[in-house]
Amino acid sequence: MKKLFVMTGIILISVFIFYNVSAAGINYPKESSKQEISGNDSTKKMMRGMKIQKIGDDSMIIYIGKKDFNHFSMHAYPWCHKDGKFYGHWAGFELGLGGLFNSGFNMNFPETENYLNINTARSIMLNFNPFEFNLNIRDHFGLTSGLGFQLNNYYFTDNTMILGDSVKLVAYKIVDVKGSSVTPTVNKLFVAWVNVPILLEYQTNPGYRSSSFHVTLGVIGGVRIGSYTKQRFQESGTTYYLQNSRDTIVGSLYPDNHILRMHGAYHLNSFKLDATVRVGWSFLNLFATYSLTPMFIRNEGPVIYPWNVGITLMPW
Repeated sequence: MKKLFVMTGIILISVFIFYNVSAAGINYPKESSKQEISGNDSTKKMMRGMKIQKIGDDSMIIYIGKKDFNHFSMHAYPWCHKDGKFYGHWAGFELGLGGLFNSGFNMNFPETENYLNINTARSIMLNFNPFEFNLNIRDHFGLTSGLGFQLNNYYFTDNTMILGDSVKLVAYKIVDVKGSSVTPTVNKLFVAWVNVPILLEYQTNPGYRSSSFHVTLGVIGGVRIGSYTKQRFQESGTTYYLQNSRDTIVGSLYPDNHILRMHGAYHLNSFKLDATVRVGWSFLNLFATYSLTPMFIRNEGPVIYPWNVGITLMPW
């Protein structure tokens, strides 16, 4: 099955290239084939810039002169040229890491908020941006907007569990029946957004994406469409307990099949506005975002600001 997909892909790409080269109206110079024979060796000139030399009965050398191939135009190849139009760098599939800053741009939180300490290396974020719309302003500048979906996973390092069914965001320590601390193998907060960007981009060579440097500045507005917490425990069918700062049991947990997932708003803001910068060469694109709005609703949670950094893996 894999071989069939590969062969089909090769055939489609070959047809696509042939179609584009033909559609570009490339006129190849008509030159008569010339053949020179010397002993058992022969040299045949097939076209301008190409020679095939036969050496003996079982060897062959092909000579290609780059300077003679000026009749090949980059305009014929869509991955090199975009018909002189401006195309931004938003659409595509992106992979990155996410984190949290407090108001002092510090990732280490005080003791009362240490349940927000996260493992940045595990806090993977994904962006899927299916559409983009572009407007050329002048020369090398353009505006880009579109639509995207953002998925953030924040992996907590402490053995605490946040709850969102109270007046404010609270977190409790997870313990077993003996009161011993229990650390889940997975303890995360998942947040999903729908994003709309407004980006101003500068490109050194707007008509040729494969040889252009770009810098992008702008903002990204988002609407939260989902959130939940997830804990995975080593043992299944075991009752765990929630303990407050006074070592008092305030609740219990009974994970089904090792996993406990609880959907809720968790006092998260429903809307966000991120500042973003994007920079890259050709199809390579790096990005960074910093939220201008707090992660939690005012007076209902700590004042923290999410950030993300990453790379575009599959642009289009």
